[in-house]
Amino acid sequence: MLRFKPSVRIRFVNQPLVGVLALAAMWSLRAGVDVDVNSVDDPAPDRAPTTLHGDSLAVDLDTDGDRTADLRSLATFLRRTLERPYDIVFEGDHVHVEWDVARGALPEIAG
Repeated sequence: MLRFKPSVRIRFVNQPLVGVLALAAMWSLRAGVDVDVNSVDDPAPDRAPTTLHGDSLAVDLDTDGDRTADLRSLATFLRRTLERPYDIVFEGDHVHVEWDVARGALPEIAG
């Protein structure tokens, strides 16, 4: 199941965002693990200024129970299934996905 935290805000529903959410829901059904949408356009004081949060082109995903194996599995699935303009980063406590054809892949942050 795909769940949204109450603080999540989406300004513009677009194909890149819908594609990520659809695949996250598919992974959830296959894995039997709920996926939480933590952030799309909602503000966060510690967010990098170059992020595409705020443009409805980035999403942070978490798994129920925050198990590292589930988060890695979700990140791996998204890396295999999403096209190249998507950057997928396992940030230790969540998976960050953004659609940006202008930048290369973001590095994975060890967690």
